Amino acid sequence: MQVARTPRKPNHRLAGAAATVLIGLTSLTAVAAPASAAPPGSQDSPACSSSSTRLETGTAQAPQNLCVPAAATDDTSTLLVWNKPDAYGDVVDYRVYQNGAPIGTAEENARQFSPAQEYVDAFRARDTDGFHAKTVAHNFTVTGLSPRTKHTFSVTGIRADGSETPASGTITVTTTPKRHTNVVTAPAYKAKGDGTTLDTAAIQKAIDTCRTPGCTVVVPQGTFRTGALFLHSNMTLELQEGARLLGSDRPEDYPLEKGYYLYPVPEPLPAEAEYRNYLRPPSLLNVLPEDNGRSKEGREPGAVASNVRITGKGVVDGNGWKRTSTGTVTDEAGNELPQYVASSAGKVLDDGLLAANQFRNAKANPDALTGIVNRPDTFEDSVLYGQYRSSLMTFMGVDNLYLEGVTADNPAFHGVMILDSENTTVNGMRHTTYNTNNGDGLEFGGTSNGIVLNNFFDTGDDQVNFAAGQGKYGAQGRPSEDVWIFNNYMRMGHGGIAVGSNTAAWVQRVLAEDNVMYKVETGGLRMKSTSDMAGGGRNFLFRDTAMACMGSSAFIMTLSYNQSPSGYVAADSATFQDVAVRNVSVDGNNSPSCGMAVSDSKPVIDIQAGPALGEGTATLSNFTFQDVVFRNVNPANIKGLTNSVFDGVTFQSVRNNANPWRFDRYSTGNAFTDVSPAPAALPAG
Repeated sequence: MQVARTPRKPNHRLAGAAATVLIGLTSLTAVAAPASAAPPGSQDSPACSSSSTRLETGTAQAPQNLCVPAAATDDTSTLLVWNKPDAYGDVVDYRVYQNGAPIGTAEENARQFSPAQEYVDAFRARDTDGFHAKTVAHNFTVTGLSPRTKHTFSVTGIRADGSETPASGTITVTTTPKRHTNVVTAPAYKAKGDGTTLDTAAIQKAIDTCRTPGCTVVVPQGTFRTGALFLHSNMTLELQEGARLLGSDRPEDYPLEKGYYLYPVPEPLPAEAEYRNYLRPPSLLNVLPEDNGRSKEGREPGAVASNVRITGKGVVDGNGWKRTSTGTVTDEAGNELPQYVASSAGKVLDDGLLAANQFRNAKANPDALTGIVNRPDTFEDSVLYGQYRSSLMTFMGVDNLYLEGVTADNPAFHGVMILDSENTTVNGMRHTTYNTNNGDGLEFGGTSNGIVLNNFFDTGDDQVNFAAGQGKYGAQGRPSEDVWIFNNYMRMGHGGIAVGSNTAAWVQRVLAEDNVMYKVETGGLRMKSTSDMAGGGRNFLFRDTAMACMGSSAFIMTLSYNQSPSGYVAADSATFQDVAVRNVSVDGNNSPSCGMAVSDSKPVIDIQAGPALGEGTATLSNFTFQDVVFRNVNPANIKGLTNSVFDGVTFQSVRNNANPWRFDRYSTGNAFTDVSPAPAALPAG
């Protein structure tokens, strides 16, 4: 262990102004953007590419990579996103120019269009001593445009003194033609929207006949009870304000034969007896292959659909669980949030709605559970519970997926599942799934070039989760890669940015920045896998993030996750490497309502890897913690971390005034510069 004691006061609020954006993550700069992607900022070619997550070292003063996410432009609006300048420490806002004239700033625009922004503003107002890292909006929703018109855009940074940075490159955006609409209550479809009538057939007919490119299916105000619905290419589903798609609570309205495999079935079929794959019931909203995703080829991005959009201010309600006795809670911004019963496989029959009925149906009719690869002789309740509940939305094999504005509420299982897809954007959604069991906000599996921005999360499980296959055969699948997560407010939930435990094909190149996390329960950055899962996570940059009132640890990286799935074939140990954490503030808040610092069992940095966990367990390597400040927290507990750097890390206050640094003897080759307090000698044990 190397400890340097050069005096320096870390400036966690201005970190990132230096050009060394990805020290130790050199592989991020080694891969060029796909040949099909246009150069960022080029005229008439604004589509976002993986360049936005593959940051390169530089000293640029102007905003970089101005672009428009795939399928984000319609006949009256568009969405602009951009990377911050390489040197951005004094940038407090951004100004957008349309056809050469200023049209507003990003922060002002966020207050109008981002459901996260009122929470971010409330968080800032409570930060009276300026402890937290400052987040800045770097996206802009442009409205009031006309169909089939061209507009040019550029962006400048606004410095604290009011001056502006040089402008970004200029891009040209052309709006689409005015879209044909199918209103589901029209005489041709006859959806009732009375909350009682089953409207599945009427809504599906409106979807199936919406075949003009860009056609929009409109769901107006009302409560439309429905079973599984299936979308297709070149369409928009618009849920107008006051519209609610209410999932039926009947299992037969989610027919298993129209469902999907979470992972493709290898060919030839694995010979190992422990291999298993289940056909799951469809979600409430779906894009799925005709072969249910059994073949790898049938779920390549674009193989199933392209240019699929879901927009509007309406609600997609999975009707999965009962409310708690209070039903709602008033949050920190003064809004009411739904509260669902926290349940499990043992309690689902008491607590669930659709979740209970699907579990009961599967248990009572095991012969109807078709499509299982390597069927077991008997079914454990945990298997039925884990395989036969419907998620809220599942998209598989899609190229150009755009989700905007809608509320994702009360799923029986997961929230929004984006699998084996490419060029996907989730913008300005509300994810209100707390405390539904397994109720993740977003899950990316085998998906590339994703953007997640302006979302409000209040989830029953991880907020943004990444998966990439299980064990030996999962390693043959697609990695989850090149995902950019920014300007979100993440509340409750198990992990803010989470990886695993399914990591076999790797989760890689993730940029998470300018997010605020409040009351997150188990890690703002949570990476979890096992000693036999394979793959892991690598090339992460987690920066410019404020965390407060954390439920337990702020950072979790473990290879001893104890809730791994069954039915996969073991492989080598997973690992996590090349992870940079920069300019992050963590306040445990030191109160029973927050949780981190009221128990010694909740280390602020919890790393569990290496031989101390068992033979064959990999160590973790090449981590960087730079300009990170902690207060009201527990000491770290670090096992199996090697060749990593702690630079400008400050612990302002630690429970019982303990030394915050705890390492095992397998944590070797680590360097410490300008840390406070300094670590003691490396323990032997």
